[in-house]
Amino acid sequence: MLSLDAMKKLREAYNPHRPEVEQEILEELGHPNREEIVETALNGMESNDRNVRVLMLRVLGGQSGEKALQGILAGLQDEKRRVRFVALQSCASYLHFPEVAKLLESMITNESEKRNIRQGALMYLANGAGEGGGIYSETAVEAIKDLYLSEEYRKRILFGLVQVELTKQVENLLKMFVELGSKDEAVMATKALCGYYVVHIDGYSDEARKQITQTCELALPRMHYWIQRGAFTEHRIRNLIPT
Repeated sequence: MLSLDAMKKLREAYNPHRPEVEQEILEELGHPNREEIVETALNGMESNDRNVRVLMLRVLGGQSGEKALQGILAGLQDEKRRVRFVALQSCASYLHFPEVAKLLESMITNESEKRNIRQGALMYLANGAGEGGGIYSETAVEAIKDLYLSEEYRKRILFGLVQVELTKQVENLLKMFVELGSKDEAVMATKALCGYYVVHIDGYSDEARKQITQTCELALPRMHYWIQRGAFTEHRIRNLIPT
């Protein structure tokens, strides 16, 4: 089992995830294996201290697999708002698990949940629909179709869909917005179907940001722009999912 100080060092590598720093820290810690890291994190998730649970979720965000998933699921259902929020931020590596989709949907529809958590869950659910055709994609698509019936969720679902990979599932959902959505929704969905997607410019290098702001169309909210799919890929430094 790793010490709390060791887990704090690992957190620095995983938030945001920096592979080069991770390797340096793992070497410094004597090369603990993934199983040891996950076991320590799961043990820490049982702590009464919410700050410890937050720390463990940050580390789990840099892991993957069914065992590590148990910590993410626990975090998404934690009684403390901050812990749930960090679990949401840490779930990107677990979007292919249907359990995650189901929990995200329940967070979205829970009216007693905090607004920023509900909005973040919507974005991650849409991002999950962009995963490459796995079980999670199917679960996410069904959840999105259910949520589509509520005007409260449609706008944010669409904004999430126009930011992800154009898988067959995402393409079908966008077509649904074209056929059944409002005029503005149909225009936005059509643009995404025609070779464009929305990016947050903070995910790019300084050089790319300048080019994007000067040559690309602004998408609401601010700091988001429409760019052609495949453009500026060499300048991307991280993938941002607004929460």
